[in-house]
Amino acid sequence: MALSAVIANPLKLSGLGLPPQIVLLCRLLALALLLTNHQAQIQTPFLPFLDIFDFVPAEAFQYTLQFSLVAGSMGILFTRRPRTFAALTGAILLLAVLSSRAYYGNNKTFAGLLFVLSALSNETGPPRLLQWQVALVYFGAGLNKALDPDWQSGQFFQHWAADRLQNPAYLWLSAQLPSLVAGKVFCWYTVAAELSIAVLSLIPRLHPWAIWGSGLFQASLLLFTGDPFNLFFYGMQSSLFAFARWPEGRITVIWDGSCGFCRRTKELLERIDFDLVFDWRPLQSNIGDRYGLTKDQLKHALHAAGPGWLLGGYSAVRRMLLYLPLFSMTVLTAIALSPSPVARRAVAGTVIVFLLPISNPIGNLIYGWIARHRHELLAGETCELPEQSK
Repeated sequence: MALSAVIANPLKLSGLGLPPQIVLLCRLLALALLLTNHQAQIQTPFLPFLDIFDFVPAEAFQYTLQFSLVAGSMGILFTRRPRTFAALTGAILLLAVLSSRAYYGNNKTFAGLLFVLSALSNETGPPRLLQWQVALVYFGAGLNKALDPDWQSGQFFQHWAADRLQNPAYLWLSAQLPSLVAGKVFCWYTVAAELSIAVLSLIPRLHPWAIWGSGLFQASLLLFTGDPFNLFFYGMQSSLFAFARWPEGRITVIWDGSCGFCRRTKELLERIDFDLVFDWRPLQSNIGDRYGLTKDQLKHALHAAGPGWLLGGYSAVRRMLLYLPLFSMTVLTAIALSPSPVARRAVAGTVIVFLLPISNPIGNLIYGWIARHRHELLAGETCELPEQSK
């Protein structure tokens, strides 16, 4: 078998036997395993959940699992068999959980199940098993907290945020309110959020809300604590791609063909668009008429159009980045390699602001300045295109 038939570009998601968004889910989680050196956490069997692990050679078992976890993660990232290696990697994590109560953790079990359920996904059709798994996690977490007396009274959050984390924002807020009121508010907000996301995850037409709800909830938790909770943050955020609608056709991007800076930007994005998601069309081709856009509008801003949406300027660029695997992989890498909780908070906060409409004023301001001066940024590199008919 030729090497090219096995080796894959980690930034290419299509043609691999799984939906592109599920390939990305697996690759993000595999990248998190490697960047956090997770294999070092796997131990020899200790108080296993199944007695059979008491009879295996302890160190040989440990080294085999560690090697297999690295090999499986590399296979997900760099081969054309993501389904096979996702099944292997998920099985390794679940074996490690079953073999040692010291290693066991909800986050590791969830990560293992994400890999296994991804491997069971159809090449076409929604990944229902993954969606149900996410809903189950949120429902179980919300119900467990709602039935816990310490969560009902607010005592849990008070102890965790004030005594353990000593979060300055929480300490200030709790000092302004009667005893345990702040803790009770945060506890019941958490319960309501988790149960709500569970419901949103089960209703297909509400999946965009599930993505935003879960994404912001987990990001806010990272901002509050600075802690990804081992694999949990990476697993929960990666799982959002199970709810994402990946474009079935290409996204039309309308750009100024007479602008050298625009051409350079287009060439850069084309180099990292390995799945050919974007179909670049110069405004001089009159493609804007198809979308009711005037030449004046198109000369002021780049526009992108996909199924049911049309965006221009800063909003178009932001949406385009979400379809490039390099963007999400870079964000994950920055968080995983951050040297401190403060650095993790800074990365997470920057990404949240960028993705939310709150960034539109400054984003539009920066984009507008670049658009007005684009012909000056790379002087002498214009590529004027003649007017064409539709």
